[in-house]
Amino acid sequence: MKNGNRQYGLDTGLHKKIAAALYQAEKTNRPIPLLTEAYPSITQDDAYAIQQEGLALRMADGAKIVGRKIGITSRGMMEQMHCDTPDYGCLLAHTLVQEGSPCRRSELNIPIVEGELAFIMGEDLEGDVITQADIMNGTAWVLPCFEVCDARYPAWKVTVRDTISDNAGASRFMIGSSVRKLSEIRPRNIGMIIEKNGELLGSAAGAEVMGSPVNSVTWLANKLLEYGTCLRKGDIVLSGAFLAADPAEAGDVYTLTMDGYPPLTLRFE
Repeated sequence: MKNGNRQYGLDTGLHKKIAAALYQAEKTNRPIPLLTEAYPSITQDDAYAIQQEGLALRMADGAKIVGRKIGITSRGMMEQMHCDTPDYGCLLAHTLVQEGSPCRRSELNIPIVEGELAFIMGEDLEGDVITQADIMNGTAWVLPCFEVCDARYPAWKVTVRDTISDNAGASRFMIGSSVRKLSEIRPRNIGMIIEKNGELLGSAAGAEVMGSPVNSVTWLANKLLEYGTCLRKGDIVLSGAFLAADPAEAGDVYTLTMDGYPPLTLRFE
């Protein structure tokens, strides 16, 4: 069924039912079956509608949206997920792990860790089309961050429709305390090294993120306009992973080193 330019395979009642099931799975840490197996007709528009219903439930319980996260930003991930576009979800205030505080593994289902460049928006980004120049001018600060993604499903064998419905896997995140102006770095070339338990996990440059993290944030800004909203001043935006995500267990310690910034450490207990 179509609604304007949207295409839906499920009705509004199912959107609400699925959103409630995903939220319950998150609260109880008991996964549910993949949506694409239970509801094969689900579309990406259904998935974003389910995400919005889920956010409404969380906000009714007191959650506050503080930004956005972008996923599936590398060509390899797009091929793996059989899609040609990134996805996005919302960051909630209570999911921020303060630098120096532990991330509790027992609260999560199948967490994976990513290293990213975070953007702090300095102004609202509204209009018909948002350009890379708008992102460059509209960003207050950039800083390294960890994202801990999680799924409310039994395993990470998911499609993009499953992840979008599940708030794009948003779970926990940690941002560094040292900030720089976007004009002070070269986002395409900036390097990142991630170590796990003292051993090198990998290294990469910002070009792994859609050619540049600026490109992924530009994509997000325009995608939000399609859904009648926009990036706002003060929003935190996680621009996408430089490296492949890594499964985390209690006791693991990750260290992220990015050019021009002090190391950032994330510890699981």
